[in-house]
Amino acid sequence: MSSIIVGHRGVAGTHPENTKVSIEQAAKLGLKWIEVDIQQTQDDELVVCHDHTLERCTDGKGRVDEHTLAELRQLDFGSWKSEQFEGERILTLSELLELVEEHNLSVNLEIKVDSRHQAPHVVDLLHSELIRSNIDTDRVLLSSFSHQVVAEMAHHLPRYRVGVITEQLSQDDLLLIDQVKAFSCHMNYENVNQDDLDTLAEAKIQTWCYTVNDPSKFKFLSTVDGIFTDFPDRFSAKN
Repeated sequence: MSSIIVGHRGVAGTHPENTKVSIEQAAKLGLKWIEVDIQQTQDDELVVCHDHTLERCTDGKGRVDEHTLAELRQLDFGSWKSEQFEGERILTLSELLELVEEHNLSVNLEIKVDSRHQAPHVVDLLHSELIRSNIDTDRVLLSSFSHQVVAEMAHHLPRYRVGVITEQLSQDDLLLIDQVKAFSCHMNYENVNQDDLDTLAEAKIQTWCYTVNDPSKFKFLSTVDGIFTDFPDRFSAKN
């Protein structure tokens, strides 16, 4: 079995995560799949950013949802990684989907929420953006750690595949997977065991594991369906 190699936040090992240049690098490496993080701004735009706060990956401060899109566009999302990426700007979901289509990629959109967000509202924003996009539903996989977000996506976006993300597979995860008829379960590779793989395989649920940066340290490498990695060039198969 050949696992799908998924560029985590583009190619986050060598490029500034979740940016245009990172996604373009994934395409240059021949990847077919990427994963990015989506969250809302103060003015209800959806943007591509992992952290809820700006300090780690930009020259800004505060929370993403405390800034408008116009304010976020003024920030540098590249220099923290290297001077060569100075001036890299934030992507909107709309821009991201255009980029994915341009490079013939498939994308896993991980929806990021915390206690400050209303899951139904975020999913409504997502619904609107996906309707406006022409991207084929078969090239999009929606996922979240939030069980409420997953349930909302499955209900309001039934044409799209959904994945449940978890650190370690639990009975609550399995109940949700069954409830929403999930396509996949995304687990921390360090916590995966054979029982998990058998349980999910029996239910015909794909197993995708994050974030594998050293292939030699993951004993189920050839068993799982998908592998998220910051360093896709360390894997021979890029499908």
